[in-house]
Amino acid sequence: MRWIDALTECTDTTASATACLRAGDFATADGAVLETALVECVAQTVAAALGQRSRASGKSGAANHGMLAAVSNFRIESRAPLDRPLLIEVRELRRFGPMLQVAGVISCAGKRIAAGELTLHV
Repeated sequence: MRWIDALTECTDTTASATACLRAGDFATADGAVLETALVECVAQTVAAALGQRSRASGKSGAANHGMLAAVSNFRIESRAPLDRPLLIEVRELRRFGPMLQVAGVISCAGKRIAAGELTLHV
């Protein structure tokens, strides 16, 4: 399942992506975006950025299979609208071995929808 549409920016420690979820998508129910889908959009943005950085450094082949290990302080501030582009922004906070902690913010038309931290095994 891929919910982000495009990786729009990628630096060594930050990345941005867009997503537009529509009625009938797996990430929706009863005409609304599932809150858990917002967490997944942040995780997918991190995965896309890691893949982009790997390609930029000349590495080829399949990417490692990452795994979401923890969700911390993730707050949903409003419902994500259907059929409107979401902006997902992530920033690396720290790395410890194969673990990566990031902060993520999701917004729509300049309004913050959700924010929190994820820890991923990469």
